[in-house]
This record gives sequence, structure tokens and C-alpha cells, in this order.
Amino acid sequence: MLRPAAAFPVMALMVLVTAACTSDKGRADPTSSKGAEQATCRDLLGGAGVKWLESRTGGPGKVRMESRHDLEKARTMFQGQVGNWEPGRKGIPSYAESDVCRASADAGGPGELSLEYRPSILRFDAPITGSTDNERTATPVNSDVRLLHRVDGNEVQYIVFIKCKIPGTPAKQENDIPIEGQLTDTLTGDTGARVHLTHLLHSAKVMADTFDCQNKPVVPAEPPASVK
Repeated sequence: MLRPAAAFPVMALMVLVTAACTSDKGRADPTSSKGAEQATCRDLLGGAGVKWLESRTGGPGKVRMESRHDLEKARTMFQGQVGNWEPGRKGIPSYAESDVCRASADAGGPGELSLEYRPSILRFDAPITGSTDNERTATPVNSDVRLLHRVDGNEVQYIVFIKCKIPGTPAKQENDIPIEGQLTDTLTGDTGARVHLTHLLHSAKVMADTFDCQNKPVVPAEPPASVK
């Protein structure tokens, strides 16, 4: 789905997932139809993330995971959009997001965990400011990664920005259009920022490796100790 450019002038400044089928700490067996459906989610969340989901939804086999876009499709979408970027272009762009993981309780019911990646409309080094209606916490990680979590009404959004240089793009592309990943969770009932950002960082490492970023961004396994 496309995010309308018109919705972002303010939001851009405000913003800024082993089970029984695993053979490799969270990696699903792609030879089964169910495993093929869930493989992208399992790869992005890893064994610890899958166990966390299962523990919050009733145990192994109680969580449904699916992906609209697999990792290769996400890579194609990101590289294609970033490859068309030109420095100095006027206006706020609208980028398609890769819907790489959605998880819900297998028995149905309310709540969902979602994980999406897209080219960011916010520069990596842009200050995160905006309305005081939202509680926002920005966390610098290193020269390649920054984190943000913000409360918007009853929803908490956990966001990661990663510098990723795509071959053939103009200078400073990795700063001007970084990768942006967002995790939202109304499924688990877990309110801790640290656990969510840890699983988000695992997915960010997988995505950065999949995208073959020329700058080889350093994505840590955990957020800084200051994040609780």
C-alpha cells in the first residue's frame, strides 16, 4: 500500500515478530506449505522472537504468521524506489511499504503484530520533532542505526532507521533515504520498549543483509542499555 505524500509533512517530523516446524532457531521449513507461508516472519523474528510471540499467544502452534512480501520482493521494491531518487527533487515523496510480517492469534480474536519496511521520507540525520500530542523517545544507536518509539493514542510504534547505500545511487543516498522499519503490536500485551526494539533490530539486521547495503551497516542485537 502506498502512504499518501500529503499525510506526511507533519507525521514525518513526529515519527519518525522455534516453533515446532523450525530446523534452525526460528527458520521455518520451506518445504511445507505452512512453513513457506511463515518463513519470512520466522527469518525476521528469529528463534527468540518466535518464542516470545508464542509465549504471549498461548504456546507453540497458537500464532498465525503470514507475509504479503517475502525478503526478495522487499529487496526489489526498496532498490527500485531508491534507484529512482534524485537529490534536490521537490515535494515529499510517497513510497510503497513492504508488508513482510503479520502475526495474529491462530484462534482468532483482536490484536495483531505487524512489521513493515520502506524507504524513509525522513533523512537519517533529521531531527525528530513535532506535536506534543505524542510521547516520543528517540535513541541514537551508532552511525548507521537510530531507533524511535512513540505512543500515538492506544498504539505504540517502534521504528528503526538504517543507512543503506544502494549501488548506482547518488552520493549521500544512504543518509537522505535510509531504510525505515516499523513494528506495531496490539497482539502480545507486552508494553516493554526494550523487548520490541530488540526483535525489531533482529529484523533490521536481516533486512540490511538482504538488501546488500554497500556501506555494511552495523546493526546490533540489542538496543542501548538506556532503553528499558
